[in-house]
Amino acid sequence: MVQETDHPEDIRPMVLTSVTQDLFDCVADEDVTGDSPYKLLPKDDILQDIRNRAAVSDFSPVKKIVLDYPEDELLLVYDRDFIYGQSFYLVLKPEAKEKLLNPPKPPTPEEAIIEISKTPEPKPWVSLGSELEIEEESVKTTRDKLSYKFSRVRRKFGTAYSFSDCNPGDVKDGYQEFPLYEDSRFSIKQLQRDAGMQAVPQCCSSSTQTQWKFKKNMCTQYEDQLLQDEEITKLLQSESLKNFLDSTISMVLQALQQEAIMNVFTEDWIGEDEDVKVIEGLMLYQTFTDKKHLKDKTICCLNWHPTIHGVVAVSTSERSLWKSQTAISFSYILFYSPADPCAPQLLLKCPDDILAFEFSPSDPNIIVGGCVNGQVVLWDISAYVAHLQGIQPDGKKGSFKAFDLDDTKECKPVVRPCAVSDIEKSHKAPITDVHWLPQTFEVTKEGLPMENKYNISVQIVTCSPDGHISFWDIRVATLLTQSTPEKKQKVDPTSPYSAPETFKHLDRTWTPLLRVSLPKTEGSGEYAPFKLCFEDYTCSSKKGKHADEDESPKVTPDYNKLRIPSAKTLRARADINTKFFIGTEDGEVVYTNWRMEKDDSGGLESGKPQRCLSVHHWMVNAIQRSPFFKDIILTVGGWNFAIWKEGFMDRPIFLTACSEQLLTAGCWSPSRPAVFFIGREDGIIQVWNLLEETSAPSQVLDGIISTKINVIKPWSASSKRHFLAVCDDLGVIRVFEIPKALYTPIKNESVSMRKYFELEQTRVEDLMSREEAWANHVGEDKHKTEPDKSEMKDLEENEAEMRKVYESYLDMEKSILKSMGLLKEVEAE
Repeated sequence: MVQETDHPEDIRPMVLTSVTQDLFDCVADEDVTGDSPYKLLPKDDILQDIRNRAAVSDFSPVKKIVLDYPEDELLLVYDRDFIYGQSFYLVLKPEAKEKLLNPPKPPTPEEAIIEISKTPEPKPWVSLGSELEIEEESVKTTRDKLSYKFSRVRRKFGTAYSFSDCNPGDVKDGYQEFPLYEDSRFSIKQLQRDAGMQAVPQCCSSSTQTQWKFKKNMCTQYEDQLLQDEEITKLLQSESLKNFLDSTISMVLQALQQEAIMNVFTEDWIGEDEDVKVIEGLMLYQTFTDKKHLKDKTICCLNWHPTIHGVVAVSTSERSLWKSQTAISFSYILFYSPADPCAPQLLLKCPDDILAFEFSPSDPNIIVGGCVNGQVVLWDISAYVAHLQGIQPDGKKGSFKAFDLDDTKECKPVVRPCAVSDIEKSHKAPITDVHWLPQTFEVTKEGLPMENKYNISVQIVTCSPDGHISFWDIRVATLLTQSTPEKKQKVDPTSPYSAPETFKHLDRTWTPLLRVSLPKTEGSGEYAPFKLCFEDYTCSSKKGKHADEDESPKVTPDYNKLRIPSAKTLRARADINTKFFIGTEDGEVVYTNWRMEKDDSGGLESGKPQRCLSVHHWMVNAIQRSPFFKDIILTVGGWNFAIWKEGFMDRPIFLTACSEQLLTAGCWSPSRPAVFFIGREDGIIQVWNLLEETSAPSQVLDGIISTKINVIKPWSASSKRHFLAVCDDLGVIRVFEIPKALYTPIKNESVSMRKYFELEQTRVEDLMSREEAWANHVGEDKHKTEPDKSEMKDLEENEAEMRKVYESYLDMEKSILKSMGLLKEVEAE
């Protein structure tokens, strides 16, 4: 009997009964023999046998091993000599199975010779001290490197070069470089050179108004002068030093005593009677961030909730330029509350990244967004208002749930979209801006403004760089044959597939009501709109309203029952301004009309824009009307910003010089007509107050944000508390508290700003008239004809007379010199 030995870890000895051998066709010495001991058993057959016979099955002890085996077949080996103690053993690892079925071939003699003649491994390096000599002889940098900055005025970028002779003394904004050259007059042969280096104190350079006309390269080396011990002793014993110390010690001690008692450098004349204006800067109030949903994301749009205090909603997009098309990922609009700044309280699911979204002015529970793929999306959050307000199910107000540190557990409700537009009829490029039309009017398919009988906002305007402005209507186009759903939808927040059916009639079939194109004023092609701004028409008094108009309805409307009325039944609104501003990707500001015009064939087409001015060097990031003056518009783009006055579109009435960094965001103050905020690419926030200074910002907030600012949006919490939300490129939302000096208007500030804008318009008009007069003057000089023959004859006669006068002068000079006896000397010289 063969002695039992320990078996390896990759096999398992087994005892198989005759029944098991018959079931799996592995009968000893028949199906498997000593020469052919291998048998592949299907994994599914083994598991089926375990399920059928349970504990009676011979494979029940290895059930877990069979379940964890990665391949579909296991190798059973017949151990005729009982080497491992049993008649069979099961191979547990695929590597061992492959080694038994395909054993390695023995090496040939040639391979053995090659294996023997391997290159010997190198021995470890032993240091003998040579590296110290190399370290001593190596040159190391001990002085800070000099840095030079070469800049050029931005307005000179791309201008044509004009070379001409220049006097070095006339240089105003720099110096002229005179490079070294080899002088052929002499040559010095250098035989030996001894160069030394010495650490000297840092030098500072300054300049005056004196012009240095003769420039040449020079160098200076100096060393400090040290006194000998004898000289120091003689100097300390000198009477002049003693007299100097005796005369100055008392004054120095008195000054030190006064400085210790009180600060002698304070301004004593500044008291309570003088009006000292103290301006505080923006102060960081709260920060919202989320390491799960905002990681590797950039915030591209932000809106404060119109009715819920302190709740802010943001949309995100991928920070990288190229998104992976293989992985299917959804984007979200995140709602944050001050009660829990580290986690969103509500998530709106989006089919793609949302670059712009807005709350409905009539119903804040309706939200519209524009996707990167060109689709328009609608959400209804009516069922989640209580959750955002922090109301618990028992009806008592409470705080939000504590932040759960388990990121894998999703406890916040996710709202699916109610409707998505038809992708074939949507924009062909990302939607970069979206707005609700005011509830005071609506637009027909011809672009005509009509009265709005429902008195709620039912139309949306979107823009995209594909060259179109689209108008969308959320009402039902035709009467539905099927019954409409109930007005109040019962949505289960726990169900991931639940979605309100508020706009079910628009889902996947929603198409634009009107599409306005933007053809270029000169040449072919279309402008690429990036931001839009139209007049938010609202009636300030009941006198401007019609008899059938009233305030916004207090009851939430049933959007399934709203129908698009016929244009024949509506009354036209002639007081609506259909002209609007467009900011393009190329930095142009376009002023156009959304009304359609008839072409030669009688069809409708978009007219050409009335004005197109290129004042920004890159895309327009923000365009907004002043909340106090409906004809004043702020545009931010590239390296500068401008203020326009509608009705005077020849050029902006206020234009800044180019900044060192890109300007990426901007907005007006909602409480002060003279104040607005500008965000830059380097994270700096500029606060401008046109009543204080127009050439530079009144305040600059630096050091808090270190990356690009994408969005700036103010919010008035109350009459005494105003906030400013700022979003950066790293997915962080910062809320700053605006100081009182920046949100409290001064006396007659609105009147002063209106006068300022009128003066600026007058100044620009005067400048344009002067430029036009100068252009006409230059044109007249260019068109002057050559002088005629009579004029040429007069010129020749005058020249001949002058020549005769000069010759007579020479004769008189010669006679005088001859009388003085100096004529010969002069001739000799």
